[in-house]
Amino acid sequence: MAEVSERVRRRVRLDYPDRAEPVIGHLARLTHEIFADGTPRTLDVERIHAAVLIVARGDRRGFDRALALGRTDWRDLLVGAGLGDEGWEGLLEAGLGPASPPPG
Repeated sequence: MAEVSERVRRRVRLDYPDRAEPVIGHLARLTHEIFADGTPRTLDVERIHAAVLIVARGDRRGFDRALALGRTDWRDLLVGAGLGDEGWEGLLEAGLGPASPPPG
């Protein structure tokens, strides 16, 4: 199953403090389904996870809708989150924070 990055986990714990583990499980299953035919790059997995969280905006129903969109067409999910075009890397960092937390 696709791994969920630490910064996605941090964002999930902020957005869904009482449901973090189930949300993380849903994200991992989504990308496992999307990439069932091949091995994704880690950044592709993280980008899709971030797109779900950005579209959902911390809302449980929004999360369910974002997951459904990701299952239907993950490219539309990326576009809806603003992560479908050039410059998505900066938006990913803005949405999730730096890849590694600052020391201290």
